[in-house]
Amino acid sequence: MTDRRYETLVVIHPDQGEGGAKDLAGRIKDLITGQAGTIEQVQEWGLRELAFLIEKQRRAFYVLYEYRATPSALQEIERNLHLMDAVLRFVSVRRAENAPLAGPRPTSGGERESAPEDDDGSADMGSMPQEGL
Repeated sequence: MTDRRYETLVVIHPDQGEGGAKDLAGRIKDLITGQAGTIEQVQEWGLRELAFLIEKQRRAFYVLYEYRATPSALQEIERNLHLMDAVLRFVSVRRAENAPLAGPRPTSGGERESAPEDDDGSADMGSMPQEGL
């Protein structure tokens, strides 16, 4: 079978802490290479806010893996990710062969950007279309 390019984003439980998340990220990296995959890039995005609650958690550690592997290796990697209790969620996507690597994400912050507020605490709606005026 021929190798294909994949990208897997893993969301790790925040109770692991920074050290535990790095350790788990290393174990996942070893899992990929153990399945004869070749890792092109690993990005640790750090602790970030989730878009919605997952298992009653508001924040989690994000790690992005870009690698080459066979489809059967991907199945085994995903099977192992399902078995890891510290992994809240993951998603794997097949990438185009000529697609560039993902650009670096800032690891600091983790807070969502919000619209600037006026003095009364309301969001600025100046650029929003005004209907019925």
